[in-house]
Amino acid sequence: MTNDDMYRMDSIRKLLSDSIYAHNEEVIVNLIFKLEKEYTELAELSTMGEYKRNWTHQQVLDYVTKET
Repeated sequence: MTNDDMYRMDSIRKLLSDSIYAHNEEVIVNLIFKLEKEYTELAELSTMGEYKRNWTHQQVLDYVTKET
């Protein structure tokens, strides 16, 4: 793990702790929702619309590397 990775993890950990401490879990919910939505958009684009929400990340990678 790089120093940059460690810094990012510490930043995320702080955001999580601060949100829980402030009883503001909505921040975490919104971030997870946005990440999931953006991942889904990328998966759909990279699989030319074939992506299904129940696919694992490995299935997406396999499709992209073997089917395209």
